[in-house]
Amino acid sequence: MYEELDKYLSGFFTDDYWYDEGFEIAAEIIQDFNKEDWDNLLSYLPSKSIEWQIRYAYCVDSDINDENIIKSLILLCNIDNDELFEKCIDSLRVIVNEDNIKMLSNDKTLIDKVEKIIPKCGVATKKIFEDFITKINC
Repeated sequence: MYEELDKYLSGFFTDDYWYDEGFEIAAEIIQDFNKEDWDNLLSYLPSKSIEWQIRYAYCVDSDINDENIIKSLILLCNIDNDELFEKCIDSLRVIVNEDNIKMLSNDKTLIDKVEKIIPKCGVATKKIFEDFITKINC
């Protein structure tokens, strides 16, 4: 399934298609991942294009709540790209719950990075980051 996701996220999409239905197709592929698929994803994720990484981060913020999703988004947060970082935090804030909150709240580097960026970002991004911090500090 990883190969299918890789091929799909590497494809060309119009923005309308991606936001209307493309991300849902990618999410469905991810729902069928097994351990080998997750291992491949976590291994190859840092070498993917920023566009691929952003698409991935966008499609995992809904019904998929797996420890591997959290790990992958934290991994992507370490890549130096503002848009990717914002999308990862947005996805993390949507899927944070009592089962995974400890994993996120223990990542002081991530929390510090978010808190450092908050004063410098726009209103919408600021709300996303503040909501994330609020949720993991509960």
